[in-house]
Amino acid sequence: MRHSQLRAFDAVAREGSFSRAALLLNLTPPAVTIQVKTLEETYGLTLFKRSGGKATLTADGQDLYDKTRRFFIEEEEIRDHLSASSALDVGHLKISADGPHVALNIISLFRTNYPGIKLSVSLGNAESVREDVLAQRADVGITANCRGDDRLVIDELSVQSMVALVHKDHPLSGELEIGLSELKDEQLILRERGSNTRRVLDKEMKQLGLGYGNVLELGSREAVREAVAVGLGIGFLFEHEILGDDRTRAIFLKELRDSNRDMVVCLKSQLKRRAVEAFVAIART
Repeated sequence: MRHSQLRAFDAVAREGSFSRAALLLNLTPPAVTIQVKTLEETYGLTLFKRSGGKATLTADGQDLYDKTRRFFIEEEEIRDHLSASSALDVGHLKISADGPHVALNIISLFRTNYPGIKLSVSLGNAESVREDVLAQRADVGITANCRGDDRLVIDELSVQSMVALVHKDHPLSGELEIGLSELKDEQLILRERGSNTRRVLDKEMKQLGLGYGNVLELGSREAVREAVAVGLGIGFLFEHEILGDDRTRAIFLKELRDSNRDMVVCLKSQLKRRAVEAFVAIART
């Protein structure tokens, strides 16, 4: 067993792909494949299921990944103590975010303060960000309304309200605030299940005893904005997600004022790493 084999395995497990792991390690995909294959053959294990360019951990792979993550975190802490990374001059940080609006401001400030730290960012919905952090696919997450867990450190960053986004020619476009019950006969455009927007909206609709009528479900906030702009219905977004588009108008929803809490999230064990500690500190301020 060689350090390079474990490093290659750990990178593939984190990235879910041999090609992305190669980019992370500055190696070629065949080199990463050889390292992992040699490790598997040496110990008679199958560590990944390979399909369509994706690499999914087997049960044996997951057990090993739990150990390699702890090992490489400890290794980085040792390197922090002994090398220039104690001053955050070098290192790598993997960030998962449920959207660019809050995350990019924090990332910009972090890069200004610590230009030697390499950053990689993946975008998903609120639930996938939480799972990325818990599964150690990401070192830190920027997400909204994160569910608590004894393993996590969660800090609130900002508060937003949900709005209804309507076409500029819609009869409601001149309103400043409306109630959800006023939309019962409208064509609604919803985010996918698992997104924070959908979770917050579903919860309030259920509490009010309201149901959805005509619904179009889309997988991103960008798709929702464009669908509203071309007149397909009324969408739901948070304030920071609206952007400037003269084809649409935003109307506050009285039941969903201050319904969104943006948060920075990491594992308690990860806070021992200087880069994670520095990122969280910048987010908090």
